[in-house]
Formats: sequence, structure tokens, C-alpha cells
Amino acid sequence: MIMLKEHGTPQEKQKAFELSENNPDLLLIHAALFAASYERHVKLFAYPSSTPTYWFLLNIQKNAAPFVIVAQDGDSYDKNTFLTALKLFSAKTGILETEEQIEFGAEAHLMHEIAKFVMQQEGHRPGIRREHHVFYMTPDQMERVQKVECSLPYGFEESNLTLEDAEEVCIQSDCEQPIELVRQRIEYLPSSCIRQSSTGVVVSRELRSFSGAMVDQYTMPEHRRQGLGQAVEISLAQKIISLDETPFKLVPTYLTSILLSSQESPFWSMWSRNTFPVSYVLQAFRKTL
Repeated sequence: MIMLKEHGTPQEKQKAFELSENNPDLLLIHAALFAASYERHVKLFAYPSSTPTYWFLLNIQKNAAPFVIVAQDGDSYDKNTFLTALKLFSAKTGILETEEQIEFGAEAHLMHEIAKFVMQQEGHRPGIRREHHVFYMTPDQMERVQKVECSLPYGFEESNLTLEDAEEVCIQSDCEQPIELVRQRIEYLPSSCIRQSSTGVVVSRELRSFSGAMVDQYTMPEHRRQGLGQAVEISLAQKIISLDETPFKLVPTYLTSILLSSQESPFWSMWSRNTFPVSYVLQAFRKTL
């Protein structure tokens, strides 16, 4: 019988880490396997066990709903095989029975099946759904971006976010994360910001998510079209590269101008399958009973 394999030992996780390197299909799995400086628990599963096509990574940490990254390695998709893998993962972890809230991240065609399955289990209903396109840097692009030096307009300076900036980040962001989690991201994950020299106010910033993605880029409306957004993006990418990690970002599909500029940028490659952009979905679920 074909089984779901858990990669539980450090050696097994290291092997999966190496297997997923430089593979856009497993980009988020790879990023989530990096060592973290904050407390968390990661479980990794693959199906079929001998030649894995479907991967499930469960991330559990304090003050956050469990997050499941689901990935498909390769272009061959079989609905029945995926549903078998999903059911085995659910049974193995018991996550849908024990948790009031849970969030999944997966390609749209996988999320379609995940949502149907989760809503049939334990009275779950869908919560916030966010659709993105994914951009990442190849080794050549990482080498290129490391050589970039951004010059800022007069009156602005590069800086770092502090815990005191967390409240303002929450107000400006649409992610609806508790302020405790935003503080944790600022404290433990790389971020980048630009401040107005005269006031110290953050006018542009970008953070990293716990899954490793560059997210939450924001520039105050009155300071846009001056290159500040691109500057914080390059700065954050350089910080991620210095950690020997691969920069990648999730761009909401409704931000058409950012999608276009990212596609035209020499520093970014778009994750695609058979020349079509991949639609990546983050979907929350909550128990109703």
C-alpha cells in the first residue's frame, strides 16, 4: 500500500531541504525548512513515499493559527491521487479535529479541492481568501541584485523597522494579523524601511512573512512614484540573500501595476506552469460548531 511519508528526523528534513532547492514548485516548502530564531514546530509529509509529488508542511507557532503549505512537484496532476494524499495528511495530523482555525497555502487547483474537503470536516467554513502571483529570484538574478546600490531622494534615509512601528504597520496592512505577530515578525525576520529624515516617520516598508515570502510592501500615497518601493524591495532582497536564502514575493492579483512592474523587472522571475502564471491562494478556515 502506498503511504504518506513523514520526514521527521533532521536527516530526512535536510534531504527534503536539498531536494527542494532551486525548484519553484517547492519554493515555499524550501523556505519553511530554514532554521528559525523563534519558537515553532514543523512537520513535513510527502506522497507517494517513494517518488513524492505532493508535499504538506505543517507550521505551528504561538499566537498564530496553524499554517499548512501544500505543494505539487511537477506538472502532472491527478485529482484522486491528491485527495488520497490530503486525506492521509488530515488523518495523520488530526489538525482539522483539534484546531478552531487553520490556514492553507496552495496553488489554486489544489486549494479548490482542499476547500471542499475541509468544509466537509468538523463543520469548518471558509474565511479570508487571498490570491497571488509568485515571483522569485534565480541565482543569476540574486547575483545581479547584490550589486545594486539604491540612491534615495533628498530627505529620505534607509532604516530598520522597530517594535514601535508595529502598530502603524497593522493599521496600514490588510493582512489582519494580531499586533503580537507583527512585532514578532519585526523582531525575528528581516525587513526594510525608508524614513523621512526630518521626522523619522516610516514612509515606505516591506516585511517578510513566517513562510519566508516578501510581503506587506507599502509606501505612503504622498511619497509614491519616487522609487522608494523599489528601494525597500531591493534592500530586503539583499538581506535575505545575505542569509543564504532565496528572495521571493507574493503579489496580490489585484495589484496590477506591481504585477506588471515585477514582470518587467530584470530581478524577478514569475512562477509559471506550461507558460501560464501560477495562481497561489492563501485560505483561512474556522470551525462553526
